[in-house]
Amino acid sequence: MNIQEYVNNEMKKARDKQMLTSDQLTLGEILGKLKSILEKEKERENEATVKYDFEYLFPTGIDSWRGSYSEIALDFSHYDYTKNKKPMTVSEFYKLIESAIGETFEGYKGGDFTMTENTPVWVANYGNSGNTAVIDIVDAGYEVIIITGYRPY
Repeated sequence: MNIQEYVNNEMKKARDKQMLTSDQLTLGEILGKLKSILEKEKERENEATVKYDFEYLFPTGIDSWRGSYSEIALDFSHYDYTKNKKPMTVSEFYKLIESAIGETFEGYKGGDFTMTENTPVWVANYGNSGNTAVIDIVDAGYEVIIITGYRPY
């Protein structure tokens, strides 16, 4: 084993231990929460849209997180109906999260990283590495709110 592999393994062990007591959600945990919300969606007239708990922002895509390429980040944008920028529905968001599991993403400065159900989820646009973690998904009826919080890495 070379020195880089050793360092990577030790960092992974430390991160796995940290996640045991963290409230940060993983891809699999988000899927579980969305699954139960989708069951309720069948009873609603209009499907809920997904947004963040700050400003008028909503998820637009998913990338490797620059803070640690082996973790994932949800991108974001703001409402702009003149440019057809609007929030995705719960089912569209579910498909986005589901598609990331088992997918290999390229890190910002290179390297390939395959995401799993245990991959922690952040909020940051491509190339950014803020410490905004996804900590809950809340069903507010007509919209689903992604709850975030500052979490040091």
